[in-house]
Amino acid sequence: MKTKIHIWELDQGGYHLTIHGKLMGQPVVLLIDTGANHSCFDRNFIAQLHEGNEVVTGRDEVNVGIGGSDFETLIAEVEQLKIGRLTFPKMEVRLLDLQAVNDMYTTVGFSEIHGILGSDLLMRYHAVIDFQNRQLILNKNRTRLH
Repeated sequence: MKTKIHIWELDQGGYHLTIHGKLMGQPVVLLIDTGANHSCFDRNFIAQLHEGNEVVTGRDEVNVGIGGSDFETLIAEVEQLKIGRLTFPKMEVRLLDLQAVNDMYTTVGFSEIHGILGSDLLMRYHAVIDFQNRQLILNKNRTRLH
């Protein structure tokens, strides 16, 4: 399955890759981050989407990011993530406060993101980032990782 990558040039020679998808029928913009352990969504966006219904299943005790480790990470299960023609019926994700990230994006003229596509999904679906054709390729025949 192939889907279009949007390349955001934040500064000369510095790029962020995003894709468009849907979560529970709502359009989402996802940052592709091969360095992220887990796929994540903005916790405020998920709370609004689920209208107060609890989706949190736990807390992640390992919180490490570029900016440090002083932040709370919740574990949640989301349903109906669609990327291109591929639908993920249920998926465990991390919930983060992405407000600071979104403030930065809007300051430089880009839209907000709703989540981060991390290496958990990218590895499982043997993702290929095709820069020349601006495509993310996900193999439908996923493999189970140890």
